[in-house]
Amino acid sequence: MRGDVDEPISIVAYDARWPLDFEAEAARVRAALGPVVVAIEPFGSSAVPGLVSKPIVDILVGVADLQEAKPHVAGLVAIGYEDFGEIFVPGRMYLRKRGAAPHFNVAVTEHGGPFWAGNLAVREYLRAHPAEVEAYARHKREAVERGATMFSSYSQAKDAFVRGLRERALAWAAGRGAA
Repeated sequence: MRGDVDEPISIVAYDARWPLDFEAEAARVRAALGPVVVAIEPFGSSAVPGLVSKPIVDILVGVADLQEAKPHVAGLVAIGYEDFGEIFVPGRMYLRKRGAAPHFNVAVTEHGGPFWAGNLAVREYLRAHPAEVEAYARHKREAVERGATMFSSYSQAKDAFVRGLRERALAWAAGRGAA
């Protein structure tokens, strides 16, 4: 049974262990989901060296067909993930694993689809643009300082900034022939 998706959040400095945590958990996620996995990538703030983040490693799982993948999500639940389904974002299943650190979020989506492409474009754009990393970090800190300390309020406080960031990243990726 899944709990409430809202949860307290905090922002921490980038942790150099996150790529290792990603690799270890990605192997477990791949084994749990089985043959529906096309690709697994790190994404979100925890995938951008130097960017402040919630202390949660984000894992992007690409599948050929989201509907065909849904029954396989039971494998993630069996290894401790809460399944929230397609909450908030159509075309993306959201799962999370809490308890002893490290913590993980998993997004299952169609490989190459809009959610997949947009998130990887943002990751690569931030990795290539240190000034954007600084601006995003400042925006995150200000959101928390203004009281956005729950997942829902924090997400809302970042929404306009993230939409603009995604637009810049997609335009940049298209210009590089990577979109």
